[in-house]
Amino acid sequence: MVGHSPTQIEIQSDLHQTVMPLTTSLAPIISLVGGKAASLIRLKQAGFTVPDGFVLTSDFFAPWVESVMSSSEWQSVRARLGLPGATGLRELCEATKSSATKLSFSETQRTQLEEISISLGNRRLVVRSSSPEEDLSGASFAGLYKTLLNTTSDTLEIAVRACFESCLDERVLLYKRESGFKAEAPSIAVIIQVQIPSEVSGVAFSLNPLTNDFDQVVVNAAQGHGEAVVSGDITPDKFVIDKTTGKIIERRAGSKGGNRSANFCLSNEQLAELAETLKAIEDLYATPVDVEWTFATKRLHVLQARPVTAYVPLPPEMQTKPGEPRLLFIDGALSKGLTLNAAITPMTCDLVARLIRLAAEALLGKKDITLDPKSGLLGVAGARVYMNLSNVLHLFNTQRLINNARYTDALAADILETHDLEAYRPLRPPPHLRLHSWLLTAPKVFWRLRGFMFELMTPLFRRKNFYEKFHTEVASFEQAIAEPPNFELPIDEFLRHYYTKLLTVVKKATAPALILFVYFGTERLEKLIDHRSEVQRTLLATIKRGYSNELVVEMGTLMYQLSTLLPRTEYEDIDTLAYKVEHRTLPEAFLSMWDRFITRFGCRGPLEMELANPKYGDDPKIALRQIAAIAKSGGAFDPRRIHQQHVEERELAYAKLHAQIKGRKRRKLERSYRNIVEFGGARDTPKYHIMLINNLIRQRLLTQAETLVTSGRLKSREQIFELNFDDLEEATWNLSLDLQTRVRERGHFYRKAKALVKRFPTMIDSRGFILRPIRPVVAGALSGTAVSPGVVRGPVKVLDNPFEKAVAPGDVLVAYTTDPGWTPLFINTAAVILEVGGELQHGALVAREYGKPCVVGIAQVTAQLHDGQVVEVDGNSGVVRMIKAASTV
Repeated sequence: MVGHSPTQIEIQSDLHQTVMPLTTSLAPIISLVGGKAASLIRLKQAGFTVPDGFVLTSDFFAPWVESVMSSSEWQSVRARLGLPGATGLRELCEATKSSATKLSFSETQRTQLEEISISLGNRRLVVRSSSPEEDLSGASFAGLYKTLLNTTSDTLEIAVRACFESCLDERVLLYKRESGFKAEAPSIAVIIQVQIPSEVSGVAFSLNPLTNDFDQVVVNAAQGHGEAVVSGDITPDKFVIDKTTGKIIERRAGSKGGNRSANFCLSNEQLAELAETLKAIEDLYATPVDVEWTFATKRLHVLQARPVTAYVPLPPEMQTKPGEPRLLFIDGALSKGLTLNAAITPMTCDLVARLIRLAAEALLGKKDITLDPKSGLLGVAGARVYMNLSNVLHLFNTQRLINNARYTDALAADILETHDLEAYRPLRPPPHLRLHSWLLTAPKVFWRLRGFMFELMTPLFRRKNFYEKFHTEVASFEQAIAEPPNFELPIDEFLRHYYTKLLTVVKKATAPALILFVYFGTERLEKLIDHRSEVQRTLLATIKRGYSNELVVEMGTLMYQLSTLLPRTEYEDIDTLAYKVEHRTLPEAFLSMWDRFITRFGCRGPLEMELANPKYGDDPKIALRQIAAIAKSGGAFDPRRIHQQHVEERELAYAKLHAQIKGRKRRKLERSYRNIVEFGGARDTPKYHIMLINNLIRQRLLTQAETLVTSGRLKSREQIFELNFDDLEEATWNLSLDLQTRVRERGHFYRKAKALVKRFPTMIDSRGFILRPIRPVVAGALSGTAVSPGVVRGPVKVLDNPFEKAVAPGDVLVAYTTDPGWTPLFINTAAVILEVGGELQHGALVAREYGKPCVVGIAQVTAQLHDGQVVEVDGNSGVVRMIKAASTV
């Protein structure tokens, strides 16, 4: 039945209750009854049909927990959990469980179990674990705890003991550790319920778990009890229902273990009731849910409900209402400079928004630019930075969008190319984005941009003069940024001071250089060659590497050189090595190069565009760990030697291509080649300049955070990144401002996204639907876009962040996306596979300069490939082939 809103209920007063009925009117305390029981109590209180039962609270098991904690076996488990990895943990956990089998029920406990069995009519029972950490919004523990069916009064003690022992299981303890829960003490409650004589059972989701669509209910169903569906032992019937219209949009029969596989096990009426129940439970929880359910004697029973623990949420300001035309967003934080596949803190989002507004003011003279994701072109929302593609579709044709996307995000280009986007094109764009508005404002904009356009066009006619000007402007900017900062300036003035300098060097130097490199360099070269000729395609690929002054390559080279200046044994203890660096007790050759590295690249680091993330200059151990990985590989790959080899190969390839191209095309080739040689190294310069400034901003924020922590207004320095700049400005004059409340409010969605999202999608619409490229399935192969040539075979190493695990020489690095902080890993890797990336993105750039094959734009590649799997990466064709046996490598 559909639930109703719960009435006000009294607060639990008895904190030492060992048995509690699911019909209680008291508010469940999760630490006492566990997440699963708390959910069932809540559902019953809201009027849903839930099987009767009781919960043995954590206090029921307190004597057992005390006995376990005092055992030597548990002490060994705790010690092992404090170390990385899991070697030996299973054996220790099994020894602890074996010890727990000797625990006995007290007379009181036995009496309580007998009374429960009698109260439930001596019927068959379901006994299931209910952990305090289970079924919460950030962790599900699905399949890790025990559920026992067909329990009788004679076997009730055995079932309860089995559920208790499951909290000592290796898998449970590892999941706790990985999810950030403390595993110092075991904790468990146990639910005892009447077992419903199920006719049809299954699992349903109030959003589509495959597509993330908020407006679809997905139902998996089979005859009998639902355990086989939950455990994945059978293929159930699958139904997808539109929540807005109630229409069944997909119906697929499963084998159901051979049980009447040709027939669907649910009627349209039952599906409609399920959909309405899912919507009501979702409303009750105020979040998407997955629900275990059963039909018995044509009545729907809810067996369990929990928040969905892995989906991509959208903030209200990005969502359209159900049934309304949808908007399409592309995530600009994945490839457009930020290169962050993680929730972005409120402070960093605010900084990005301010930079966008300052740029609009400087270039267009507009101070009121909207960053509303629904009505504007750009939006900073949902712990991300999004572009509203729906509002762009009427301004540019789709092919132009595809071509522009390929430079930095081949996956986005493939999505645009393989989907019909007409459904996302608005009938009437927002007033300020309509054609007549643009025609009215265009003259003012062009007049405002005349100086900028002059700066952009001048290099086309005075390239030699611009080459000198470029280096002069860049050096002048970097010298100005190196001067001691004035942290006493008001925050707005501080930001404007530095970002004005940035915008000046962009206008005068880095933007024109990139235009010369891309549009009058690599793009023109693409048009000059005969793409039917494999020889010319190969020559062009060779010409696209071996550039001088490539910043990320320079950084990797310095780290390689540092790895050669100490014995490998020094890198075995990073803490000790960091102490020696700090106290200057290492050889002078190493310290001198270390100082050079920190001076040049101390502003950088893994996931560097996030202000909250420490940089190399903040913590030497960040760089030392990466240098250690290079040192331990033996130094067989020398980036200096590879770079020199690529320079020679580039010059030879150009000479050969020059001889093959005649007439006016040859003169264009000469000019294009000069552009890419002279400005190829400038590709990362704008981001490097942003990092120089952002590092100063980070230091200023941390300085202010220290003051706020000392005064008790913040609990830690890191909390400052869950505020924004206006909050800090107000905090300086409003001493009564409650910053803890502001942190909770401002950082709420950031923390939610951080807990729920492992990888953000490239494109998502305003009802949560994730778009992915539509490609033909080829057995044993994955297709993407080739961005660095070569063919290599090797074992896969999948990483979500650059510190997750070591990359050994010969490994094939598989990641969602990379930024300059990943550069040291490219030295050991044999090839690179990325979900997000393009020809000008960091991963492709470094792979080409290091001579490593690279394929990008493969949707869900980090889920499709697994550590140790042997693949062949073809950087010429963009194909990744699965190799069955590692011995073939």
